[in-house]
Amino acid sequence: MMRMNRFVYSVSLAFCLVAQSRVAESREIVLRDLPMLFADDSGIGASNGVIRTVHPARTLSTPVIEPDRPWEGSRVYLYGSVYFDEAAHQLRMWYMSRPQAYSGDRVLYATSRDGVRWTKPSLDSSGQNAVFSIHSPSVLLDARETDTAKRYKMLGAKSGGYHAAFSADGLHWTRYPKNPVLKYGDTITLTQDPATREYLAYHKCPAKVRGFGRRVVWLSRSRDFQEWTEPELVFAPDEEDDAWCKKPHERTEVYNMSVFPHAAGFIGLPTVFRVTAARRPKSELTAGQSPDDGPIDVQLATSTDGRTWRRTQPRLNVIPRGAPGTFDGGSILGVSSTAAHVGDETWVYYTAMTTTHGGPMPPKRLTIGRAAWRRHGFVSLDAAGRGRVETKPLRLGGPSLIINADASGGELRVALLEADGRAIGGFGLEDCEPLRADATRWTAGWRSGASVPTDRPVRVVVEMEKSKLFSLGTKEPRH
Repeated sequence: MMRMNRFVYSVSLAFCLVAQSRVAESREIVLRDLPMLFADDSGIGASNGVIRTVHPARTLSTPVIEPDRPWEGSRVYLYGSVYFDEAAHQLRMWYMSRPQAYSGDRVLYATSRDGVRWTKPSLDSSGQNAVFSIHSPSVLLDARETDTAKRYKMLGAKSGGYHAAFSADGLHWTRYPKNPVLKYGDTITLTQDPATREYLAYHKCPAKVRGFGRRVVWLSRSRDFQEWTEPELVFAPDEEDDAWCKKPHERTEVYNMSVFPHAAGFIGLPTVFRVTAARRPKSELTAGQSPDDGPIDVQLATSTDGRTWRRTQPRLNVIPRGAPGTFDGGSILGVSSTAAHVGDETWVYYTAMTTTHGGPMPPKRLTIGRAAWRRHGFVSLDAAGRGRVETKPLRLGGPSLIINADASGGELRVALLEADGRAIGGFGLEDCEPLRADATRWTAGWRSGASVPTDRPVRVVVEMEKSKLFSLGTKEPRH
């Protein structure tokens, strides 16, 4: 947790509202490597008889990673990323520590086959594990990169701003020629826009919002990882976030936000910081203690273009904190910049704190926990009786249409229409073999046995009764 710089961007609330009111550019929806989620209406053309439900995660009672190696010191952070390596059939994690024996933050590496038990290998002759030295390391596995030496990319904070690096294997890193690539420098998360292929960096920098200099989230974009656009403020606390405040110094801030793309847009997991204690002078703090105090929770937001964000209603804590005194009972400081999809579940790893943000160390302790959802199960469209969902025109990138739905208490059928709404012969609701089970990867089938059309945009119609719809896809996962 780096201290806030005294510099504060001078940004009025009017700017925030203008940024958030922009009309999203028209984006072609392609179901290929990413499914389409239903966290908002970004992919929906019409619907009736359904309601949207946000699903909190299930968490474990104990952390999955604790500081138990010399190179980790007394605390570990999931400022970092987690990927599922299909070839090795294991998870790979890049996380962070701040050991007293070293100067600066260290990027550490661990692997796991079950997502709970993690191996921390020795990576050099001295038996240490660190692969880089930077704060808030966000790692991107760039599947579209043609240069194998740059298959992995990293952004993080170091002296002078945000620095960029690349790697062929995720273990041996080389700094880009131009660094820093962005000013300031604190927490940052990295993702890629599947439509434009731009790299998107969501970084924390303070701005003045309703009379307070607050932590908020800015976005910079790049096509080459070296030249980045000027930061634009994309996510800040609104008046509803401050509704709990009663004392003059109380306020809400956004500590950071991880962003996950899907076929029709993005979902974000902002960490919402309720500042309950006025900033304390350094003389009153113990080593490692922050001057600001209060709990931090994880909520959910949605966007069509990655720039204009909307909040879900109600504003649930989608990764619930544990009971007071437990490893994650005080705050959830941040979440991984990626979600790992393994089998029928989606996992997001997070930094857990035993105390609120400004608690003394000890008793404050930082470890890493795991949150689990049904696969792509952040949000569902639910039909208590009969419901119907029709997508916007989209392209199917594979010969099969994969449905993620729970129809164990009812029935679900699928039809395909031309982009202009005309029926496609052989793909009507009456031709569809119904789903009457709970399935994360059900292949829709019609009596004709034909493969779905991939040569033109189509609309997908889902008609369901007493069912929940989570996502649509076209690619059967290989794990």
